Amino acid sequence: MNKETRAFLPAFAELIDRLTVDQIKEVLLPQSKDTIADEMTKISHDVDALLKERNIELNSRLIRMIIALAQLNLHIWTLKDRMKEYPEKYNEYLKLAHQLNGTRNQLKNMMLVELKDSEPSAKRTNFDTDGLEGWNISI
Repeated sequence: MNKETRAFLPAFAELIDRLTVDQIKEVLLPQSKDTIADEMTKISHDVDALLKERNIELNSRLIRMIIALAQLNLHIWTLKDRMKEYPEKYNEYLKLAHQLNGTRNQLKNMMLVELKDSEPSAKRTNFDTDGLEGWNISI
């Protein structure tokens, strides 16, 4: 893959989101490590290309968004596991996972604004948190 060619077309925020999920998978699904590592290499290439192409400079706000996104993705992953482990609490865990996914999408939208990504189709519209309390992220 040459430097000008991107493997994936999504916006920067979506690439970062996918990279955080892949990092989780790499640890939790060791049997798929090689496939996941290959995808992370391709995503990393695209992230680097976008950083250079758009002259994006990392700042503390962007770094905090990425950290929060990774934390939310890990918590959502954990909730999915708990849904299987504790079927009697399935609806409770599903609701919280849905709420956290809304917060996750709010973060991705904030990242789009931060990076001045003008592609309207990149904006996430399912960002309702259905009364989620106590999960305010100070970014």
